[in-house]
This record gives sequence, structure tokens and C-alpha cells, in this order.
Amino acid sequence: MPVVSGTEKEDLRICRSLNKKHGLNYYYAAAFFPEELRRSVYSLYAFLRVPDEIVDNNRSGAGGEERIKAELSAWLGKWRAACRGDVSDEPVLRSALRVFRRYNIPYGYSEDFFRSMSMDIEKREYADYGELREYMYGSACVVGLMLCYIIGFNDPRALEYASCLGEAMQLTNFLRDIEEDYRQRGRIYMPLDELAAHGLSREDIARRRFSPAFRDFMKLQVERSAGLYRRAQPGIAMLDKRGRLAVRVASAFYSRILVKIRQMDYNIFLGRARSGTAEKAVLALRTLLNLSGGNI
Repeated sequence: MPVVSGTEKEDLRICRSLNKKHGLNYYYAAAFFPEELRRSVYSLYAFLRVPDEIVDNNRSGAGGEERIKAELSAWLGKWRAACRGDVSDEPVLRSALRVFRRYNIPYGYSEDFFRSMSMDIEKREYADYGELREYMYGSACVVGLMLCYIIGFNDPRALEYASCLGEAMQLTNFLRDIEEDYRQRGRIYMPLDELAAHGLSREDIARRRFSPAFRDFMKLQVERSAGLYRRAQPGIAMLDKRGRLAVRVASAFYSRILVKIRQMDYNIFLGRARSGTAEKAVLALRTLLNLSGGNI
């Protein structure tokens, strides 16, 4: 296990606090990694979270979109400079750079991520699922790909499966947060052509109109997301054994959101579909017990 210097410990503390504050599903799932991997996952999450916060929760104050573009561009510039010079004055970037170097994570994944973050500044809706998938590749699929390098994998097909799992988790989040994304950010992360095919429009979301047509639309999206989880499962066995349990737990946490949506009869306007800490503990224990035969 690599020796952790005082500076590195402080950088990791900052990354861990960001993870705990903003991403409880990731935070709890990361507890099932061995320590070295857990530290790296905290660093990666913080690296991803900072630009996400810039574009999502930074809309008050003067300057609007131009200010947000400038802040995101500045952060990307700092990341590029860190990668060129192997040094940064930003704790999160220092920590992320160590992870990228240690596990030989392809640099291009980070550029793909920043590209999707840039899309969030101006793009408010997606014409079809293909267009939405393009966004999700950078916002979520590359996260799964980065994690593959941190965990390790014994079959290159693991990358394809990891991308699929990232898409499943992102789509799940979008389904849970339809109202919040529209109300707080003016965004609709749903295929507009599929809404229209059900006789729906952005007005149904804006006015929180739940109807049989909206239920049918949600059923379609929930089944699409559930199918992605199923397709991704074989890839977990292709990961290094020490990382499989945490990935299975994360998959269980996120797919449970779909169960909650079904229990709400697909009416996401009733409230945010989520699991409490006790329920997460039960899910994690159930996952562990299901794998106790040695196939973790």
C-alpha cells in the first residue's frame, strides 16, 4: 500500500468530505472497497463533483452563464496545467492527479467529462435518447471506465459493461430528479421525442401533471434503466476481486431507486425516491450474503 504523506492526507480529507456531503450512495458503497481503493474513489468523486457543482449550483450572482463558463474553463485549465506539470495548488486536483498517474487512467476520459459539463451550461433538453446518451457518456459512462482502471480488470470487455452500468445509474438519477432538474435548473434529461409519443411535453413536467400517459412514459424509462443494470452485471465478474463487492453494492443502491419509483406508481412528483441509511445497510448485507459462496 502506498505511503500517504501529510499533504496527501489533507487532500484526501477534503475529497472525502465532498463525497460524504454530495454523494451518499457513492460514499456508502465506497466503504466496501479496501482502503487504498477507497481513498482513490474519494479522490475521483471529488474531482468529478467540483465541476458538477460549478455548473449546477452556482447560478446566483452576477454574470450568469458567462460567469459559469469562465469558472468551468478556469477549473479545466488548472486540470490541464496539473497534468502537464504534475503539480497543482488545488487539493482536489492534486489528489485526482495522483490517482490518474497511479492507475494509468486515460487522460481523454477527463476531457469527455468536462465536455458534458460544458453541455450543461447551455443545453436544456434532448431531442432523443441518442442525444441524451451522448451526454451520459461523458457525465457517467466515463466514470465507470475510470473506476475500471482503479479497480483493475481481467477482460477488456469489462470497459463496455462498466459504461453500461454508468449509463444505468445516470438514467436512474434523471428519473428520480425529473422535477428537481426542471425546477432548479430548467433542464429536462428525458428524450423529447418519447415524451411527445406519449402525448406529453415539457409543460407536463413544469406543471407537475401526473396522468396515465405520464405513468406509461415512466414505465418505459424505468424498464430501460432496469435493462441496463441487467446487461451490465456480467462485467462485474471481470473486475479485480477486491473491487467487485463495492460495485455490486453501488448497483444495488442505485437500482433500488427504480423500486421506489415503482412503489410510487411512477408518480415522481410525490417526492424524491430514495433509500434511508437503514435500508442501504440491509441492501448491502443482502448483497454480501448473496455472494457469500465465494463469487464476490
